[in-house]
Amino acid sequence: MLKRCVLFLIIFLSVNSITFSQNSKWENFTDFKSITSIAFDPVKNMIYCGSGGGLFIVENGTGNITAKFTNLNGLISNEILSLALDNNRKLWIGATDGSISILNVDDLSWKYIYDIKNSTESNKFINYMHLSGNFMFVATGYGIQKISVSSFTFVDAPYYKLGAFPINTAVYSLTSFNNVLYAASATGIAYGDISSNLNNPALWQTYAGGAMSTDVRTIETFDSKIFAGSNSGFSYYDGSNWFPYPNAAVSNARTVFIKSAGDRIYFISGNAIYSADRNDPAAITQFQNTNSYTVLSKDNTDKVIAGLSNNGIYTSVNNNYKLIFPNSPYTNVFSQISIDENNTIWVAGGLVENGFYSYDGLTWENYNTVSHPEIGNGNWFQRINSGNGQVWAFGFGGGPTQISGNTITNFNPSNSILPGISNNINFCASFGGAFDNNQVMWVTFFATNSGSSLYAYKGNNQWVGFVNPSFIGSSSLSETVVDSYNTKWIVLSGSRSGVYFFNENGSIDNPADDVYGFYDNADFGSEVTNVNDIIIEKNNEVWIATNNGVFIISNPFGAIQNPSNKPRPQKLGIISGNIRVPFTENCISITNDILNEKWIGTETNGVFHLSSDGATLLEKFNTSNSPILSNKINTIEVSNKTGIAYFGTQKGMSALKTNAIEPVQDFDEIIASPNPYLIPSGVNLKIDGLIENSTIKIITLDGKIINEFDSPGGRIASWNGMTSDNELTPTGIYIIVAFNQDGSKAGTGKVAIVRK
Repeated sequence: MLKRCVLFLIIFLSVNSITFSQNSKWENFTDFKSITSIAFDPVKNMIYCGSGGGLFIVENGTGNITAKFTNLNGLISNEILSLALDNNRKLWIGATDGSISILNVDDLSWKYIYDIKNSTESNKFINYMHLSGNFMFVATGYGIQKISVSSFTFVDAPYYKLGAFPINTAVYSLTSFNNVLYAASATGIAYGDISSNLNNPALWQTYAGGAMSTDVRTIETFDSKIFAGSNSGFSYYDGSNWFPYPNAAVSNARTVFIKSAGDRIYFISGNAIYSADRNDPAAITQFQNTNSYTVLSKDNTDKVIAGLSNNGIYTSVNNNYKLIFPNSPYTNVFSQISIDENNTIWVAGGLVENGFYSYDGLTWENYNTVSHPEIGNGNWFQRINSGNGQVWAFGFGGGPTQISGNTITNFNPSNSILPGISNNINFCASFGGAFDNNQVMWVTFFATNSGSSLYAYKGNNQWVGFVNPSFIGSSSLSETVVDSYNTKWIVLSGSRSGVYFFNENGSIDNPADDVYGFYDNADFGSEVTNVNDIIIEKNNEVWIATNNGVFIISNPFGAIQNPSNKPRPQKLGIISGNIRVPFTENCISITNDILNEKWIGTETNGVFHLSSDGATLLEKFNTSNSPILSNKINTIEVSNKTGIAYFGTQKGMSALKTNAIEPVQDFDEIIASPNPYLIPSGVNLKIDGLIENSTIKIITLDGKIINEFDSPGGRIASWNGMTSDNELTPTGIYIIVAFNQDGSKAGTGKVAIVRK
């Protein structure tokens, strides 16, 4: 009977735009270009590429990318260090967290080994994996593990001590020859008979002479010899003695990776790839141009495949070598995120060479001094902001850069009145900024040689600087927000830490009537040593993220009315069991969405999603309960248009679909999903297509009101399938009616309810 009913309801509603939401709420954006390991599959003619952002597969010869994998679709960790293909068609994937994800390359199913990840070892890096017979030898940050490739069980206890080397010496690479296992380690080279008890340190021999005395990073078998490379040189072992490589140009140079391919040996020395024939190893030939090479592999015709630190793999495509990588962010570092009016994501790269990048929903584009020389003379951008049809990227050294349409303009001491710093007049250390209510851009500076750390841009290259009050001194100014009274609220650090507020009283060019003041760290309590972020939320309250929770200034106008008797900040508390508990997390980022709900990023505990007043914890996301990439959340932004919350970390950007979408202007069709809605359910029914602050009624076909409630204020509301009497709604077809506060606008939709 239930099946008949469900079928009837599906047929009945099939003409009413029923939607089914089965996609994951999460998406992760990581840098696939930073290649750490490569494995080649001669059966399928595929190249497996491990990176700091996940795994991708390339069809050899064509360069087509056939698949990508992250922690959302198979991997335990995206931070891959090593790959190895075993003799059972399984790809072993080792990561920085000690996890080993194992991909069946034929049916794309997964298995996992958690033992190292869950261990108490201090350095769990899976640096390298070497297949010998039916065993995978795993080079880790604490020694060597031996694992059966058929049962995935650990065969021996860890090889913690390799001969005379210190216990828990990090091992970076492995090879084997004539049943002897060779290990490249942090303190030299160790080797022992595979068939012996390698748990016994006495059965290992060691060599730590010359260039092989420290940081031996790569080792390879070639021409019945063992070749090894370290940060200071290149050597080989002939079975009796160790010798420097027979070419002085490379024997004492940093050797990154070694790979044999047929009759030739290939190796990365410095930033170049060289090769030599087995019959004349002294005669080396450079392979391709210099670049930031990291790893080497080969295909089934002995063609070399090279990995790069920032440009994917370098491989032969139709007999021409090309760079291949998925479109992805320039790096994994997301220092600050801003979303413009077109819903394009803009990101400050945060590090010296990263520049800034954008994502339009399809393609990532990087902005640096090579791709866009007009951005200025530096690539160090730690802050970025957008509004009024513009994007401002704040160069730390190169000065602020304005992007307006296709026009990019950089401002610096050579073309404007903007300051340098005391020991470098051309180093323009812009560090933040925001538009005020009159569309004026206010830019802050980390340090200056002018005595002014706050500048206003009026357009047409007209800048006005404001002399620092004495209580600021040489403090660094960074994050900036503007309230409805046009007061600028600015985070301070350095010689004076806290929050600086400033209002020019409507006259940028007249400093005589400026009003300003300061909240010292002590104003927030003795536990506060750093103010990290600041927002103005929809009720015009100032919310301040610190190392010890969040503080709220509910009356910011009072600060400029009487700076010497400014309103006292109130510490945020969360209601738990009818008790208000102070929120004491180390908060490093904060934002609010279209519903005025708060999103707080922490130093070590992920994201806290709070109600609009902050009193209720709605959700918490961390690496243990979600696919979020890191527990350290540098920056958060929520798109009003899509409701997607973006979390920027040092390991990439995570995106979460939420219901915080800006309301429509007028009702069209109200869409319910999932539809039919089976109850009881672990998910709420989503009601989409609402105008601002709608009231919703669930009504039977004969007009009886089942439930009535208010929306959160945005485009989407939710319902748990319960009546107003807190009972499960009976099976049937129901009308959804939504209307605004005065009843002048209304919309309708339908939903089928099926009780299990």
